[in-house]
Amino acid sequence: MPFFLTPWQAPPLRPELSDQTLHIWRFPLNCTESLENLLDEQELQRAGRLRVPGKARAFIVARARLRQILGFYLGLAPEALRFDYGLYGKPALAGLPDEAPSFNLSHSGNWGLCVVSKGCAVGVDIEALGRSLDYAKLAAGFFSKSEQHWLQAGSERERRRRFFLIWTRKEAWLKGKGGGFSDSVQDLDRAHLQGCCTHAGGWWIRSFPVTRDYLAALAVTRDFPLLQRWNGWPLSN
Repeated sequence: MPFFLTPWQAPPLRPELSDQTLHIWRFPLNCTESLENLLDEQELQRAGRLRVPGKARAFIVARARLRQILGFYLGLAPEALRFDYGLYGKPALAGLPDEAPSFNLSHSGNWGLCVVSKGCAVGVDIEALGRSLDYAKLAAGFFSKSEQHWLQAGSERERRRRFFLIWTRKEAWLKGKGGGFSDSVQDLDRAHLQGCCTHAGGWWIRSFPVTRDYLAALAVTRDFPLLQRWNGWPLSN
């Protein structure tokens, strides 16, 4: 079965991507470091438009960690990296050879995730499993009929978990395609609605826990035998 998950562990001194491995990094957002100097002017402006201080700080930390992680692979200073953005905002490394890694970033609550791969499109989403969230209202606004049917088919106790399973998978898949919720096709294939690892429509989707009360999903256009999970910044070795 593809997508065997390693435990969360310290990364090697120089992690290497291959056609057989995909890397997932997790990092806490509740740090006190001054990281603004790692971001470019566009990122700082985006942070400045976030009026809730906690959200602005989470954005700054997540973007700084993304730069540190990518710089770790490329042997470049985090602040030296430059990004291009797709029509709907998906970032990609700019000014580097075609073999530069693909990546995607997500954060929620106190945790962030970054996925890095070689030679294929990727998307990732993490969500804090908020118990006070009005998930039925969100599902009514964003889920297709088949997604809502699978949600409602669960017991009352199961429905919240099913909501987050669908939501993280949908987000990861739409981010991987590059369009987000502006994409013209937003309905998950029914094959993606159950099972921890699914394949349909040219996409593999894998759900996995991040830590207690956090769920994530990965969407990628090819299968990998191994998903290596690293504990990121500050590095422990």
